[in-house]
Amino acid sequence: MDIDIDTLDVQLNWPIIGRLKDDLYPYEGYDHIRYTARGLIENSKGQFVFLHIEGEDLFGVRDHLETCGGGLEENETLDDALAREVREELGHEIHGIELIGSIIDAYNLIHRITLSTFFHAYIDEQEVSTHRTEEEQILIKEVVCLDPLAALDRLEHHAIHGVDKLVQRRDALALRYYLKCKGLL
Repeated sequence: MDIDIDTLDVQLNWPIIGRLKDDLYPYEGYDHIRYTARGLIENSKGQFVFLHIEGEDLFGVRDHLETCGGGLEENETLDDALAREVREELGHEIHGIELIGSIIDAYNLIHRITLSTFFHAYIDEQEVSTHRTEEEQILIKEVVCLDPLAALDRLEHHAIHGVDKLVQRRDALALRYYLKCKGLL
């Protein structure tokens, strides 16, 4: 089965922010779609919270910022998935969840199209313990908090490796869209 990102018909009750093709790895077709919930998570200082991913995996060397989030588990809503992922990755509960929109992006190396639905949410100040997967424990170097424009600049202009560019352009597109919608750009 080969899924075409351009003609993929997705019926949503919210905006599709964009469709991003993988122009960094050789195209060999797509055989599955992954549904994820991702968060533009804001702390009490008005900063956005990102994971600094560093290491090496199937995609090669990684050194990028990434929003919190991940795939939906069975019978899980998007809101529930985001809350779970933030608890697991950041060790915080979230509140004030606001739907932003979805980005459809492609990953040639793993033959996958991802439909990432982005939300804005605030983290509670009190931490709970993280429950990172083994891979997350290896790849998550630190949590980084940045003011909105500094975050956008870093996402748009500071990606070196292929996977860094794929991830950061997705997250930059979501952040730019959110900031424009809020009149901050």
